[in-house]
Amino acid sequence: MFDFGQRLRQIREENRLTQKQFAERIGSTERGIQRYESGERLPAFNVIISILDNLDVDANYLLGRTDNPKVHSA
Repeated sequence: MFDFGQRLRQIREENRLTQKQFAERIGSTERGIQRYESGERLPAFNVIISILDNLDVDANYLLGRTDNPKVHSA
């Protein structure tokens, strides 16, 4: 089974963002990011959309449906 938090952390780190910087970009809190990455909580739908928009990552990757993090063009 995929680990949402692990994938989120990996993408955040690849974008060279701290948890605080990332939280500010997506309108969350540093503690919220910590909870998402630790698996303590899953983000709400609107937060997932903000994550996708800010990190340019494929939703299917973040949600464990593919191992390719790149956004596919139509």
